[in-house]
Amino acid sequence: MADLVTPRGAFPHLRVAGNLAFVSGTSSRRPDNTFAGAEVDKTGTTALDIAVQTRAVLENIEQILSTIGLDRSDLIDVTSFLVNMNDFGPYNLAWAEFFAAIEAPARTTVAVHQLPHPYLLIEIKAIAALRS
Repeated sequence: MADLVTPRGAFPHLRVAGNLAFVSGTSSRRPDNTFAGAEVDKTGTTALDIAVQTRAVLENIEQILSTIGLDRSDLIDVTSFLVNMNDFGPYNLAWAEFFAAIEAPARTTVAVHQLPHPYLLIEIKAIAALRS
């Protein structure tokens, strides 16, 4: 799992129980500790992009699943946490693009007050079914 980010706590990226794989809350953080969808200009102004972050989170989840031979098609249930429900439209479009070729998993989206880093607009946790 060398190309995965180091969790910011005492928890695994993935835990298998029975015929299910549980993916811990995942963000758009990259292995170098930068964040997809977060740019800071030379004056210190931050620009955050929910669509870019959504895509990066989903790709990070798929990379985690790939460590046990699974991919996005194995996802069965997802919970998304948005800092701002005004981001729902672009988040929903990025979601639809990511799952365009397959049946998307069940999904719940909730608003939260904040996430563990000020650059984060979204975090997603997921459950996937193991293949027989």
